[in-house]
Amino acid sequence: MKISHILDVTILAVLMTATPALAQNRPIQLAAQTARPAPVAPAGARLAVPPAEAMVILIRSSVVALSHANLTNNYSVLSAMGSPTFRTANSPARLAEVFASFRSNNIDMNPVVYVTPQLTQQPAIENGRLRLKGFFPTLPMQVNFDLGFEPAGGVWKLFGLAVNLETAKPAPVQRQGR
Repeated sequence: MKISHILDVTILAVLMTATPALAQNRPIQLAAQTARPAPVAPAGARLAVPPAEAMVILIRSSVVALSHANLTNNYSVLSAMGSPTFRTANSPARLAEVFASFRSNNIDMNPVVYVTPQLTQQPAIENGRLRLKGFFPTLPMQVNFDLGFEPAGGVWKLFGLAVNLETAKPAPVQRQGR
């Protein structure tokens, strides 16, 4: 079973251009060590990919906000977490429409708070926006994400959100030699 929803804004197509993928069998490990905000460079400075722990916070907070919005049918916080571009294109009512099937199927993505997200592509900044693509290795369903963030008010704010669930692939069995 695969449930998929993509939320885009008019300029998300620019964000979703291909980025070089890493080896498909080796997700990028993100380790959250301390809770720090994800600041962006001052205006005019070159943007840098945030530290790993800040990326974990960006990813987890976005997916948990979506899960809470779906469970409560209240998308105002998810909308408010977005950049001005995101909020202009995605009112709470529009977000409720886009994710209606998550609600009707009683999808609860809160288990993502217990696991560390794995990136399937190298974090990249393209056209001034940060793209983070990967999955949460949750069972029995894996939560896949493709998130975009843009700088606003000195921090990374949600710009694009694509989430889908698919049956988790079992880990290969390790045989012990004698």
